[in-house]
Amino acid sequence: MLGNSKKRGNEGESGGSTVGPVTRRRLLKSGVTAVVGVTGVTAMSGSAAAGDGDCPYSYPSAPSWLGEVQPEAGNFHEWPWDAENLTVFIHGFTNQNGGRSYAYEIHQYLSDTGYGGSVTTCNWDAGDSWDEWYSAKNHSIEAGEDLAGLLDAYGLTADHGVTVNFVAHSLGGKLALECVRDLHGTYGRSINSVNLFGGAVWDEQPGERFYDGILYGTNETHNYYSENDDTLGDIYQAAEFGRHACGYTGGAGGEPGNWYDHDLTSQIGHHCQYMDYDDGCVGYVTDDLN
Repeated sequence: MLGNSKKRGNEGESGGSTVGPVTRRRLLKSGVTAVVGVTGVTAMSGSAAAGDGDCPYSYPSAPSWLGEVQPEAGNFHEWPWDAENLTVFIHGFTNQNGGRSYAYEIHQYLSDTGYGGSVTTCNWDAGDSWDEWYSAKNHSIEAGEDLAGLLDAYGLTADHGVTVNFVAHSLGGKLALECVRDLHGTYGRSINSVNLFGGAVWDEQPGERFYDGILYGTNETHNYYSENDDTLGDIYQAAEFGRHACGYTGGAGGEPGNWYDHDLTSQIGHHCQYMDYDDGCVGYVTDDLN
C-alpha cells in the first residue's frame, strides 16, 4: 500500500511497469504500439484520435435543466440541492459537449428503471484536440482536487448524509479517482461508489496511486472494461508508450478488496458504447447507486 502523497498537476510517479496477464490480444496490441510509438502521439490526428473516435451511437442533446458542476470554476447549474442520492457523470477527453448528452442518456435509463436519485454531470476542461492529451491528463488531477473541495464544502459526501456516486467515462475515470483520493487524504470524506466505463487510467494505478482513496474513500469501485475497445487498445496504449488502461484489460493486480473488475469484452465493442441505453452497461451499476 502506498501513501497519499500528492503533486498538483502531474502524475507524481511513473506509473510502474505494464505487468498483467499476457493475452494474444495484448501481444497484437503491443505490436501496434511499437509501430505507432515511433511517430508519437501527434501523428494520430483526425477522427480516429478524438476522445471516442468515430462513434457509431447517437445520443440525445441534454436539456438545460440537467444539473451540472464545473469544478475548475466552482460553478453549479440547476443543481438538485435537496437530493439525498446523486449520480454524477464525468465525461472523458475532449468530450465537454458529448458529456452532457451521455449523462442525459444515463438519466433516461435510470429514470425508466426506477432509480430514485438525481443524475447530474461534471463538465471539466478536458482539452479540444488530440495534441492536448498529456495536458488534459494532468489537468484531470487538478479538476479532481477541485471537485473534491466542492463536494466537501457543499456537504455532498456520505459523511454529510448524501449518497454520491460517480459514473465516469474514459479519462473522466482518472478525474473520479483523483477526486476520491483527495477527498480521503485531505478531507477525510468518502462517496458511495465509483463506476468506471472504459477508464483511461493506467492499470497499475488502482493498486498504487489510488489504493487508499479506493479502499477508504469509497464503499465500492467497479471497473467495466472491454478488450474490444480499440480507442484504449490502440490509441491510449500508443500515447502511453505501451501502458495498458484498466478500461481495456482490468486492473493489473494489487487493488484493494472493494475494487471489482467486470469483463464486458463480449458485450462492449466501442469506446462510446458503455452509455448507450440499449447496448451499454448502465444496468450493471443500478444496484450500486443506493
